Amino acid sequence: MKRRLFSGLYRFGSLRWVEWMAACLVAPDHPELARAQGELLVSTPRRVLAFTAHPDDLEFFCGGTLRRMALAGSRITAVVLTDGEKRGNWRDLAEQRQAEQWQAARLQGYEAVHFLGLPDFGLAEDPRLERLLARAWDHAGPEVVLAFDPKELVPQMAHRDHKALGRAVMDLARSRAVSGAQVYFYGTRHPDVLVDISPVIDDKVRAVRAHRSQMVYLDEAETDGAVRLMARIMAGRSGVAYAEGLFRLL
Repeated sequence: MKRRLFSGLYRFGSLRWVEWMAACLVAPDHPELARAQGELLVSTPRRVLAFTAHPDDLEFFCGGTLRRMALAGSRITAVVLTDGEKRGNWRDLAEQRQAEQWQAARLQGYEAVHFLGLPDFGLAEDPRLERLLARAWDHAGPEVVLAFDPKELVPQMAHRDHKALGRAVMDLARSRAVSGAQVYFYGTRHPDVLVDISPVIDDKVRAVRAHRSQMVYLDEAETDGAVRLMARIMAGRSGVAYAEGLFRLL
């Protein structure tokens, strides 16, 4: 999904009106408040639990946010539900994608990465998935939890694994509300939090490039351009050059 999205945006990236229209569609209702909320999120050290469906999702969708949090002293645990073994043309793809995720994690400053080894394109929306996520949540004792927005950025291109993860976290968050953890959805089209990632955009690009097996539709230079284009769209007219949007659930 993300590669088709980035490919299309990159090819139309020279048309400023397309970028402007896309920015209008994802603009928060109150940009200044959203930016202030973003600064509060990334400027204080926290215990962070970042759930993701596949290797590379975190870096593509909220890599700048996680990098800023790591630089501020946050302790970040990434939980990767599948190895993404069905996306790409490499042999031994699961092992390759795990290695790429470890490389990205080192660049990003994550404290730990856990792979659950669930089937790619096969995440089941049932209590078994929620129990696995609950175990990781209770073990990490997070102050901040990140996961996919189940509505996704472009509904017609929504990935079933992304939706399953987001819905499971949404259900789990209700039962963990008393923990006081803040829950944010990334990959959202309804952001109410904007994180200025301008200071770390180069770090985000390097982390995305670590996932070399996924450069199927775009080469390295095009990937760089697409990542920056998406971040400009999210920034819109907020007054910053590059941003990532989040939706706060709790």
